[in-house]
This record gives sequence, C-alpha cells and structure tokens, in this order.
Amino acid sequence: MDAPPSPLRRYRVPALLFVVTALGVATAALHVQGLLPARVPSASEPFHYHQYAQVLRHVRSDGDVDFASVGRERQALDGFVQSLASFSPHNRPDVFPTSEDALAYWLNTYNALVLQQVVDGYPYLENVRQPWLGRFFWGRAWPVGGERLTLWALENRVLRTEFADPRIHFALFQAARGGPRLDGAHFQPEYLDAQLNDAGRRFVGDKRNVELDGDTVHLSRLFETYRDDFLAALPEGRGGNVLQFVWAFLPDTCEERPGCATRGDLDRACGPKLDRCHIVYSPEDWTLPDAAAREPRP
Repeated sequence: MDAPPSPLRRYRVPALLFVVTALGVATAALHVQGLLPARVPSASEPFHYHQYAQVLRHVRSDGDVDFASVGRERQALDGFVQSLASFSPHNRPDVFPTSEDALAYWLNTYNALVLQQVVDGYPYLENVRQPWLGRFFWGRAWPVGGERLTLWALENRVLRTEFADPRIHFALFQAARGGPRLDGAHFQPEYLDAQLNDAGRRFVGDKRNVELDGDTVHLSRLFETYRDDFLAALPEGRGGNVLQFVWAFLPDTCEERPGCATRGDLDRACGPKLDRCHIVYSPEDWTLPDAAAREPRP
C-alpha cells in the first residue's frame, strides 16, 4: 500500500508560487521607485545639452510641440537620452557641482524622457483623451547614471525629495494641454531661478489653470495634488493658503495678456488674507499639445 503524501509536499507548490509572487511584487516596487541598478557606459564625449536644445526648437511660443518634426530628429533626441546613462548628479557630482546644475539636469532629463515617450507613440497619442502619461509613471524605466529610473521615480524620489522647490511642478512637462508646457529653451543652471519663475507665471497665467469667477477661484488640479509642497514653501507653512502661492505668480497688470487675472483682482475677490474665496479644482485637459492638431486651441 502506498504511503500517504507528505504534508510538506502538499504545500510545496503553493509556497513556491507565493515566494515567486512576492519576489515579483518586490521587484516591481523597486523598479517603479528607481532602485534597480543600470550599467554605466563609457562616455565618448563630455556631457552637454546641444542635442536636446536642437529638439526644443520645435516648441512653439504657445507651448505646443511639433511632434512630427521632433520625430524626424529622433537621432538628436535619442542621442541626448543615451548620454543620460553615463552622467547624472548621483554618479558624477564633479560634472554637476552646484544644486542649480543638478536641478537643471533632472528637469531636462524628465522632460526629454517624456518627449521621447510621446514620439514613440505618435501619432496614436494625438487622439487620446485621458491621463495616458500615468501609465508610464509605473511602466518604462530608463538607465540614468547607474540607475534605472521611471518618470515616477524622477519626480518623487529625486526631484521632490532632493529639492524643496515647488516650482518644479510648473516645469515638468506632462504632454497635456492642461499641464505645464515646454519652453523653447532647456533649463540652464545660470538662469534657473528666472526660468522657474517664468514657468510659474506661464502656468498661472493660463485661464485653464487659474480663473476668477466672482468669489470662486477655479484652480488646476495640480494645486490640489501637490498642495503640501506649495504650502511648505509659504512663510505660514501648512497653515497657509495655496492662493498665496498663486498670488505670487500673478501679474500686476494685464498689458501683455489682456483679460488675465491680476494680483489686485485676487485681493479684491478674496480679501487681504485670500481666505474669502471658494476654491474649485477643475478637471484637467489631457489632450496632447500637438502643434499639428486640427482642433482649435482654446
């Protein structure tokens, strides 16, 4: 008569499946957080932004991008992205000696990777009307200075952790008309403070992101998503009001942008402490900022 199966044998397969599943979940978590290593290839030349600057010539003055032309210059875009594998402030601090050097690098890196991701999916993405970029926050990773970084890791583990500057949220390209737009110039360490302020003024000056309607202020959902980051930068800290941050980037007059909201408008509507207004966070416009789109821009 055969012996009954061992109790250990009975649970061996389920236990193995559990271990494999746990390892898969752990690896996925490390992948998303950018904690997996990557090979660092030898660089054929010093780090520079020449190729990325060439690509940014296809950004229009209104922030729309000629993605078709960017695609025709894939060699320049891919060449810059390839160089990121060899250099970063993490593995080559000698190349990025100041915090401005480092922050400019990470902002340019993030935006270049988003551009490459869009070009890879273009023109299909032209007809997508949803927050498609979120999928890539959890998916694709690029080798950057010895690490494999996702867009999520770049934003949350690097930029938000290493640089306490909420203006970065106005500078990160989301490939959406309702999000921060690209400028025609890359971020440069020597002009970085002014460039970040310009990015804030562009974002706040867009009626899709900030609009007054009586005692109601319609704000981009970006201000809700990163509310704690904005409040932390205020003198009052988390006890402050996100409208104080908005106020700082509104213009005093609308000479260059007729019909815009000004600081005085916000003061009159919301009171000197900016606490009398009702804030409504508006749905985001996730249409691709494609210069070749047939739909008229708002």
